[in-house]
Amino acid sequence: MKYSQNLSSIDSICKTTPYPDVCFDSVELSIIINISIDISPNIDTFYTLQIAIFESEQLSNLLLDAGNSDNIIENQTGTIQYCEELQQITMSCLQRSMSLIQDAPIKQRKLADAIAYLSTALTNKNTCLEGLDSAAGPLLPTLLSSIDYTYMYVSNALSILSSQKSHNKRRLMDMGVPTWISKKSKSRTRILESEYDPSKVLTVAANGTGNLTTITDAVNFASNNSNDRTHIYVKQGIYEENVEILSYKQNIFLHGDGTDATKITGNRSVGDGWTTFRSATLGI
Repeated sequence: MKYSQNLSSIDSICKTTPYPDVCFDSVELSIIINISIDISPNIDTFYTLQIAIFESEQLSNLLLDAGNSDNIIENQTGTIQYCEELQQITMSCLQRSMSLIQDAPIKQRKLADAIAYLSTALTNKNTCLEGLDSAAGPLLPTLLSSIDYTYMYVSNALSILSSQKSHNKRRLMDMGVPTWISKKSKSRTRILESEYDPSKVLTVAANGTGNLTTITDAVNFASNNSNDRTHIYVKQGIYEENVEILSYKQNIFLHGDGTDATKITGNRSVGDGWTTFRSATLGI
């Protein structure tokens, strides 16, 4: 009786997701293992995320193999490497979302953060596929299939959480504000000024008068996965580089002397064979 009730609950939750069959299968196995579990949107999302993380790990391994072999032919420089980095971002987003939905019920602000992380993860699929669109090789069909399958679970988890958010009566503005920003409007508009501490600034100067001469060196110098904010001040000058701030370089505050004074001039382009992201002057 309990088992049939659980299946009915799963069906009511999963039928509203983009991929109902995938959603149903992801939770049904968990119920068979532990029939006494209480089904709720939290639990459904939890198991969907668990499988999404597992599939993401398999996809990461597949991308690693593709980058170390001739099974993928790139027409754009750095396509596979870019997809690997995007996949690391997705993994981080999934794990953070998982940690945010442990409470029952989920606190509304944590719910908003989890939705934001999953939305970010979902955009990585299309961005990677854009680069792979011009690729070829015997491994490509398997890789594309793995990408599609992985992001089915990401899409379902986002759908389930978003349905919970739609029942919330809080203002949309408050739902969209990250947890580290105060509710006070003045704090939102002046947060950079209020938290800026000149004594902890890492200074970049092209003429050698700062701590470092390139923005890339400053970003690389910042601690990985840090909860502490790193302030990078870029002095007036022209910086001929393409700056990439990856997912594990967190809480970086980057600022210069103004648009007419501090200039970053990367020289990569899609026409030269770079992916769209790799050609960006500043990619985050």
